[in-house]
Amino acid sequence: MALAEMGKYRLVVHASVAEAVFRALQGFGECEFLSPSAEEGKMACPGSPLHEVDESLGEARFVARFLDPLVENKPSAIDRVLGKTPAFSLADLEKQATSKDLTAVSGELRDLDRRLSELRTEGARLRALLSQMEPLCALPFPLELFNAGTGLLEAHLGRLAEENLFAFTQALRGHLQDRFDLFTPPPQDKDPVRTVAVLVFRSEAATFLKIAEEHDFARIDLPRELSGSPQQEVTVLSARLEEIRTEEAALLERAKEGADHRFQDALLLSDHWSILRSRLESLGETEATAATRLADFWMPVSREEDLRRTLRPFEEGVDLRRTELEEGDVPPTLLENPRWAAPYEPLTNMYGTPSYGGVDPTALMAPFFFLFFGMCFGDAGYGLVLSALFLYFLVRHQLTGNARKFFLVLAGGSISTVFVGALTGSWLGNTVDAFPFLRFLKPAKDALQILDPMNDPMTFLAISLALGFLQLIFGLLVGMADSLRRKDYMGAFADKGGWILFLVGLVFFGGTSSGILPSSLSGFSKVVAAAGALVLVATQGRGKPTLFGRLLSGVLSLYNVTAYLGDTLSYSRLLALGLSSAAIGMIVNLLCTLVVGVPYVGIPLAVLIFVGGHIFSIAVNILGAFIHSLRLQYVEFFSKFYEANGRPFAPFRCETQFVRLAEKADPLP
Repeated sequence: MALAEMGKYRLVVHASVAEAVFRALQGFGECEFLSPSAEEGKMACPGSPLHEVDESLGEARFVARFLDPLVENKPSAIDRVLGKTPAFSLADLEKQATSKDLTAVSGELRDLDRRLSELRTEGARLRALLSQMEPLCALPFPLELFNAGTGLLEAHLGRLAEENLFAFTQALRGHLQDRFDLFTPPPQDKDPVRTVAVLVFRSEAATFLKIAEEHDFARIDLPRELSGSPQQEVTVLSARLEEIRTEEAALLERAKEGADHRFQDALLLSDHWSILRSRLESLGETEATAATRLADFWMPVSREEDLRRTLRPFEEGVDLRRTELEEGDVPPTLLENPRWAAPYEPLTNMYGTPSYGGVDPTALMAPFFFLFFGMCFGDAGYGLVLSALFLYFLVRHQLTGNARKFFLVLAGGSISTVFVGALTGSWLGNTVDAFPFLRFLKPAKDALQILDPMNDPMTFLAISLALGFLQLIFGLLVGMADSLRRKDYMGAFADKGGWILFLVGLVFFGGTSSGILPSSLSGFSKVVAAAGALVLVATQGRGKPTLFGRLLSGVLSLYNVTAYLGDTLSYSRLLALGLSSAAIGMIVNLLCTLVVGVPYVGIPLAVLIFVGGHIFSIAVNILGAFIHSLRLQYVEFFSKFYEANGRPFAPFRCETQFVRLAEKADPLP
């Protein structure tokens, strides 16, 4: 079901063409190699090709990382998503890389980086010293006194809590009388901790230290290089800091010379060496003999002929064969959907990769997501704006991979929003009705409208719940078909079929009882519901050892109908979100009509509110529409049949970060 058939292949390559063959395989990009039980990293020893490539890759990445903050014209992450990066063919990328060498540039920049690091380290140290010196500027003593003292005196510098200062002073006076001197500079910015300098006779040092410990006196140790007065040292430190700033600025200006060109070269070479490293790493993991390389890999069977054409230039030196699967082999999973469903594959992979040989829910989920997104958003005006925006990005930008698929999903959801909004009469909220100059559009709007959820929400709720019930039954049918395919007949008819009969019977019975369906279906609905209940009661306890246990488990299993009821009610969010987008739009329009009559500023203010309010509404509601539509698929739909236990297909290919690989290169500037 939309999963590619994977084959296991063995490729034997003569050593003389091994690297050329692996280059072709990397460009082909459809082979996932199986790593043999060989010693890892055996080619990464010094002097090996892989080691040399690692060194070159390290140089390129260092240059790019160093120059990144200095370069103005550089591709952002958004630019890379939108494809605003230079395009090269693989051959042109290799040709460009061989003509560039960053060895000298890397050496020069490493010297600059080393010197800048030294300056920044020294600057940080000096700034810390300056911050330490600021509260000491009022001290009348040279700083060398606190390191060496004199023949008779010791000087102690420390920090003391404000509330302890008085008790500390009194203790010193009580024990030392007049044999000490205490100096406290003015506090800095109401600092609760005061800087304190104490001079004591050396003979009283032990007494002072005991008193200091009792009052939590925190000693400050000054670097021995500070010997003059605090004011002198602050002047010297500030001058040195200015020298550091000047030298650092000069070094950065030197690094900026030719930075744009060097940066672009580094990005190009980074991708080139990354591709080459991946190639050599894969080549190094092959089983080797003196003359051959042997590799096993997974590949979609449908690409076998394409691979043989790719290898035709090397046909004298290669042998490709499909091999039988061995016990324990688990093929990777590759989604393979029709063109209309392929954009939804990332949504499936966000939930989990399907088990190989299982069900791919992508094509099954896509129509529901498309419809539910439109119902959640529910405004034709918003849909037109977003459709134009996403189609512009798709046409004007070189989007690739999942980014392109994501934009296609949003563009499709926006188109769905246009249809749902037109059917429910919502065009930028009630813009057509709110502004008299747009009343000429009302006949066209009314002609398209078939439902007004704001005035008749119950009908829209019934539609939402009906669609939800249909999706749940569809999920059970898919699970039933999958069980039949796996020849699990009991699971198909008992677990899935029983619930289908029971749920459909109950819904038909409710419809006939409420008059929604013809009363002639009443008997049929009872029979179907009873048949489903009988199947469930008879089979849901089949794992129990006793007959009573089986019957009891079967009867209790009917209580699970509440889970299906909860799942169905979960689809009421389609109504809630649809009403919220319409309500926000109406509020924005109401605010516009209230301010438009204000003299002088009314019209500009109304335009500002209209544009800003509806942009806000779009931003909020597109997020809600996407998340809740996806939640319905993940929680309600997938739980009925989907097993995401697979391993994604990870082929050996050219992976780039800063350039695009294309069949044809962009013209170089």
